Amino acid sequence: MKTRKQQLRDFCPFEPAAIALLMIIALSESSFAQKAPKEITSFTPLNKVQMPDVKQVTLRNGMKVYMVEDHDYPTVDMRAMVRTGSIFDPADKVGLASITGTVLRTGGTTTQGGDEIDKTLETMGAYVETGIEQGSGYVAMSVLKGDVDKGVGILADILMHPAFAQDKIDLAKVELRSGISRRNDNIWEITGREFNSLIYGKSHPYSRYPEYATVDNITRDDITDFYEKYFHPNNIVLAVWGDFNSNEIQKRLETAFGKWPSAKTEYPERPQVNYQYRYTINLVQKPDVNQSHIQMGHIGGMISDPDYPALVVMNAILSNDRMFKVLRTKEGLTYAPWGYYGAEYNHPGVFNCGTQTKSQSTVHAIRLMLNEVNRMTEEPVTDEELQRAKDSYLNSFVFNFDSRSKIVTRLMTYAYYSYPLDFIDKLKEGVEKVTKGDVLRAAKAHLHPDELQILVVGNKNDFGEPLSSLGDVNEIDITIPPPPGEESPSAAPESMSKGKELFDKSMAACGGADAFQKIGSTRTRMTLLQQTERGEVEISDVATVIYPDRIHQAVSTPMGEMKIVVVGEKGWIVSPQGKMQMEESMRKEVFGNLVRDPIRFFSHADDHQAQFIGEEEFQGVKALDILVSCKDGAFHLYLDPSTNLPVGVSYQSSGLQGPANVEEAWSDFRETDGVRLPFKNVATVNGKTISRASIVEVEHNVEVDPKLFEEE
Repeated sequence: MKTRKQQLRDFCPFEPAAIALLMIIALSESSFAQKAPKEITSFTPLNKVQMPDVKQVTLRNGMKVYMVEDHDYPTVDMRAMVRTGSIFDPADKVGLASITGTVLRTGGTTTQGGDEIDKTLETMGAYVETGIEQGSGYVAMSVLKGDVDKGVGILADILMHPAFAQDKIDLAKVELRSGISRRNDNIWEITGREFNSLIYGKSHPYSRYPEYATVDNITRDDITDFYEKYFHPNNIVLAVWGDFNSNEIQKRLETAFGKWPSAKTEYPERPQVNYQYRYTINLVQKPDVNQSHIQMGHIGGMISDPDYPALVVMNAILSNDRMFKVLRTKEGLTYAPWGYYGAEYNHPGVFNCGTQTKSQSTVHAIRLMLNEVNRMTEEPVTDEELQRAKDSYLNSFVFNFDSRSKIVTRLMTYAYYSYPLDFIDKLKEGVEKVTKGDVLRAAKAHLHPDELQILVVGNKNDFGEPLSSLGDVNEIDITIPPPPGEESPSAAPESMSKGKELFDKSMAACGGADAFQKIGSTRTRMTLLQQTERGEVEISDVATVIYPDRIHQAVSTPMGEMKIVVVGEKGWIVSPQGKMQMEESMRKEVFGNLVRDPIRFFSHADDHQAQFIGEEEFQGVKALDILVSCKDGAFHLYLDPSTNLPVGVSYQSSGLQGPANVEEAWSDFRETDGVRLPFKNVATVNGKTISRASIVEVEHNVEVDPKLFEEE
């Protein structure tokens, strides 16, 4: 099922309920005698949690297994942790572990392809999944108990005999590139990613992320080497729960994995975290948003720290009492502020506080948050705050045991990280004993309010007070590095001179500078045949443009009428489902069409540079290739050598499947108001035709209603 945004991209010419249940409860006479919630000052002790019987065994090849019988449902579930992780990716091949984990399953085995396995599992109503995350790999299976032998056989085949089919590797790389191309669309993702980079360092294994170049460096040999190094039974901890007999399931596992020998693995040194406490102010400029995302903090600790129970209580007080009451209840600046002392099993986590607020209150909100972190280290918490925090944790403790799957997978995780299997019970006992003094002592020891790193993702132009009032601002560039081979060629003086000469000749062939500079606006009616997964769809579009940076498109699609509006660095879409702010990548695509509009680049010729690349083949014919660039982007402009008319452009775009090379072939030149423009445009993506547009009518210097560019 496609998301709404994906559906919009299918039909946009530029490229790409809740049911309320009302219950009336009749109050009995006795219910009026109950105390109101505010009168309850204490809670009765929690009942002792009844742990199910957990059987622990080690198979002959060293695989550790934890089993819990659960006869409530006729299924058998398994989940394994593999001692590996993306932290072991080579620096120039980041993404290797992710692709290995994906293709381990999708690539099939030496006896059956991945698609064949899909069909078999579908007929069984079962699934098998694999993946590799930062600190571990995982394998999961769920199957009806009657098919457990077949399911375990498939699972063992995948783990022991993966084929790593090249076509599935290629597909996994496409999906990874697609994620790279859209990683700046979501402001929450930007904030979390860049804050982690501030804490651990941009290239550190705990915060790095794939780039086009690192993905392109990954080969099938790299994948098979990664698998062969880390995937051995003695590196696996397996949890099993469901409707089975433990002795019988153990025999099945011994049979299925019996021929898989153990092996010694030489692990690379685990990444070290060498954090330097410091106060910094950092900004990611996002001019297309009207709210700021704020995150501040520093390095955190580990779950094994003796102070961890006190920090759990401190978390609840800082977030639910302090931050919430001040920023939301008192000041009304936000809906969901938080404070959280992050801790991990085998490396320091991240302490962070955060919120989202309107742009104008950005600096005010930061000061309030700084004050609350500081107050946490200076003032003892109140009796009420302490009790609420402990009750919140203890009253939800039972939910750690409300399913067999939670219990056994938690034990598996503790075993994986070499923690005692009763760690959660010890943690609960520790929380019960926490005092006000413990919270203050832990806060003083672990929080550094004067050495917080502060990150804001927002539009600095709308801040009510400059961010620099808090200190020197480091502006972070989140530009995605282009795929290898897309860097611009060196601009030699000869090529620049030749490029300008050809650019000017093309402008003259289309009407001349004076004619183009007289055009301040256009209204264009066009029809467009767009290729989608459902076939070719006809779309009509009325585009109104005020140069240099305003676009309004009224689009008729099979989905209904849509309005697509870009005003400088902001953009939105209005569809039958309502209004939606454009993701930044989509806004760039729409605005990019304007950047490549001959009227715009010829009427603003002085703002552009043109570099002659050479004579190239474009759409099957010889053409003169000019690289045209301005502050808003760059593209290749192709000219007919005999007429100097522009016959098309090519550029890099970000489609749903990642970076793509787009070519637009222009033809059918007609004169309108002294300028010659192409009335036909055929667009191809990676050589495949995706759209054919024909202009029906174009008007210049039209009277434009300003309301077209006002947000509804």
